Amino acid sequence: MRIHSRRSLKLPVLFIVALLAFSVTVWTSLSIDAAPASQDITSPLETPTVTPTITPTKPPVRNEITFPVKTDILIAYARVMGTAVIDNYREYQLHIAPANSEQWSWLTTGYNVVRDNSLYIFDSRLLADGFYDLRLRAINVRGNYTESFVRGFEIRNLNPPTPTPEITRQLAEGELPLPPLSPLETPTPVATPDFESFVPGGQGIYRPGNGEKLKSVQAVVGTVNGRGPGKHFQRYEIYLSPAGMEVWEWLYASQQQLFNEVIYWLDTSRFANGSYDLRLRIVYVDSNYDEYHTRNLTIANNPALIERGPTLQIKQPQTGALVVGQMDIRGTLTHPELSRWELYWSVADGAVADDHRQWLLLYTGEYQVVDDLIARLDLGQVAAGRYDVRVRLVRRDGNYEDAFIRRLYVALPTATPPPSPHR
Repeated sequence: MRIHSRRSLKLPVLFIVALLAFSVTVWTSLSIDAAPASQDITSPLETPTVTPTITPTKPPVRNEITFPVKTDILIAYARVMGTAVIDNYREYQLHIAPANSEQWSWLTTGYNVVRDNSLYIFDSRLLADGFYDLRLRAINVRGNYTESFVRGFEIRNLNPPTPTPEITRQLAEGELPLPPLSPLETPTPVATPDFESFVPGGQGIYRPGNGEKLKSVQAVVGTVNGRGPGKHFQRYEIYLSPAGMEVWEWLYASQQQLFNEVIYWLDTSRFANGSYDLRLRIVYVDSNYDEYHTRNLTIANNPALIERGPTLQIKQPQTGALVVGQMDIRGTLTHPELSRWELYWSVADGAVADDHRQWLLLYTGEYQVVDDLIARLDLGQVAAGRYDVRVRLVRRDGNYEDAFIRRLYVALPTATPPPSPHR
């Protein structure tokens, strides 16, 4: 029988406890020492900073009216300022309407891009006093558009605003007056626009312009109408004078109001070659009038054609010619007893006499033509085939003479092939 003493068991237990304590202490020390070492480790190469890619944004397309604005009061001639632009730009249109009515009336169409500049000048006296809206529409080649509005500005010509009086005050004792403005900063007076030929969008001669060479028969295009209160339209008159001499010869008068249309056909064969001025006089009910002039117009007709006397001659196109898309008919139509001339055409048919064929009247004119364009025909919708053209000169006594262009061949235009994509 073995007897174990309590003292003999205590030594191994103490040894095990001491060993465990030493292990924990060493492990903790190693862990604490290892942490700073890991923090001190750095890469020999710097880590690059990631820069985001910036995608450029397209600047916004502006379409706006900067003048007038809602608080403005317009009198007499007013200039509309702003910007008109759109992607794939084609044109801009400006309209006006009584305030909040949406009953828009066309003012002008422009084909140039405008950036913070003049869009239009109009005579506000042609409109009744009151409040109005403006609409600016920029249109692209597909017919899409953007719009900008100015609403509630005022037109007030019968009772225009008066300038604000300058308020002066007495200087206090010891107070010095303000120094005078530098002469370098004195604003330069702006001259009032001189609308000698026409008022933009209003009365006047729009064509021919100053210095133009006139055709044998020149269309005079303009606007003739009243100008609001006190200027009620009665008639207009056309005059011609040798350039710079102011010796006016009356040509024509009419009581018809016209807007941007032919107001007179000027037969230049009646006048000697040289330079001339043209005058438009618009007369009102009270006998007052406005005048517009186009200066230094040139008449340079071929004297041989004029001296030849009565002439009916088709110069272009020739018989049997091939025509595509558009056809210009040129020649001379002169006679001292000219009443009118008529332009016809018919399907070519040599088996039927001219008097028994069906001729389609295309155009008629009451003016003479001297070696110039008689008519321009659009053949885009005409079936391909052969056609005859007849020009008839009718005299005042009802008699007439004819000239023909035979067997013109009308061909369809060749379609333009689409562009091939780049490879």
